[in-house]
Amino acid sequence: MLQLCISQEISNSSFLFKSTGIRVYSIEEALFHAYHYWRESIDEVLSDKLTIWVASLGSSQITTKMKAITTVTPASKRLLAFLNIAEYFGESELANLKTDLERWEHRVEWEKLKDRADNLVSRGEPARAISLYRRALAYEEQPALLNNMAIANMQLSNHKEAAQLLAQAHAVLQEDTVPDEETRISLALNYAEALVLSGEYEDAKKILETVTVKIAETHYIQGLMAYQQSNYPLAITHFQNAATQNPGNIQYTYKLAETYQQMHQFDKALAILEQSPGAPHHIKIAEIYASYGHSHMPEAIRHIRQSISQGGHSDTALWTKLAEYYRKDYDCERANEAIANALPSKNAATLLENARIKKGLGRMREYRAGLSDALKALKKRYREES
Repeated sequence: MLQLCISQEISNSSFLFKSTGIRVYSIEEALFHAYHYWRESIDEVLSDKLTIWVASLGSSQITTKMKAITTVTPASKRLLAFLNIAEYFGESELANLKTDLERWEHRVEWEKLKDRADNLVSRGEPARAISLYRRALAYEEQPALLNNMAIANMQLSNHKEAAQLLAQAHAVLQEDTVPDEETRISLALNYAEALVLSGEYEDAKKILETVTVKIAETHYIQGLMAYQQSNYPLAITHFQNAATQNPGNIQYTYKLAETYQQMHQFDKALAILEQSPGAPHHIKIAEIYASYGHSHMPEAIRHIRQSISQGGHSDTALWTKLAEYYRKDYDCERANEAIANALPSKNAATLLENARIKKGLGRMREYRAGLSDALKALKKRYREES
C-alpha cells in the first residue's frame, strides 16, 4: 500500500502565495514553493496566515513545529526551520539554500527589495514591482533603483513618470566623482527612450548626443522617434540599421515589421518576421494577419493556436487573444470555449473579452454581469498601479 503525503488525505483548503500567484493544496507543495521561490515570497512564508493555514490541515505534529518557529530570527533561519518541518529536502539541498540565504542576509535592505522587485518585472508584474522599488528608495537613492523603477513604469505606459525617474537617476549618477561609463550609457539610452515616448523629442536628441557607442540602440531610439511622429520611411531606415547591427535583438525586428504594418505593407511585414532569427514568430504574425481584416482572421487564429500548442497552454493573454479572433471571425461558440481557459485569471482584459463574447451569443444578462466584473478588475488594477 502506498504511503500518502503528510497532508494528502485532508487537503480540503488551499493557500495562495500572492507574490507568485501560485496556489498550494498541501504542506509538501508549500515547502516546494518556499524552497524554489523564497526570494519572492519570504514574507509570506514567515506570515501568520501560512501558520494558520497549516494548522487547518489538521496535522498536530506539523502545527506544533510551526508554532515553535514563529519567534525564530533572523528571517533566513526561520525559513530554514520551516523547510525542516517535514523530511522533504535532502541535506545537500538545504545546505545550498543556506549558503544563498547567508549571502542574501548580508546584502543591504535596498538590494533585497530591488532583487524581489526585479523578479516581479521579469515575470510581467511591473505594478507590484513599483511598490517594492519605492520601499527600496526610502533606504537609499540608487541610480539602479531609479532606472529599474522607470523600466517598470514604461511597461505600464507611464512614460512621463519614467522620464522623471531617469532624469533623477542621471542626476544622482553625475554626483559620482568617477561614474561608471557603462551605467551612464545604459541610463542615457533608457532616458532618451522615455523622453521619445513622452513626446519630448528635442530633449531626447540632446541625450542621444551624449552616447557615442552602442550604435544599434541609438538607431532604434531614432527610429522610435520617427515612428512616433509618423515618419515611417525614416523609421524603417533606422530600424533596419539597428536590426542589421544587432540581429539578435528581436525587438528591432518587431518594430520594423510593425512600421510596415502601419504603412499597410503587410507582405513586407510578414516576410521580415518569417525570415528573422527565432522564426516562426506566431503571435506577431497573427497580429499582422488580424490587421488585414476579416478575410485573414483564420490565418491569425491558426498562428495563435500554434503558439498555444508550443508551450502557451497556461498563457492567459494567448487564450484571450484566440477568443478575440474567433469572435471577430463571427464564431462566438469557439470564442466562448477559448475564453473559458483564461477566465480563472480574473484579468481585466480577459473579463472584458468574455463580456463581448456573451453579447455576441445574445446572453445579455451574462454580458452585463461580465461588464461589471471587468470594471471591478480595472478599478483594482488602477489602485495597484497608482
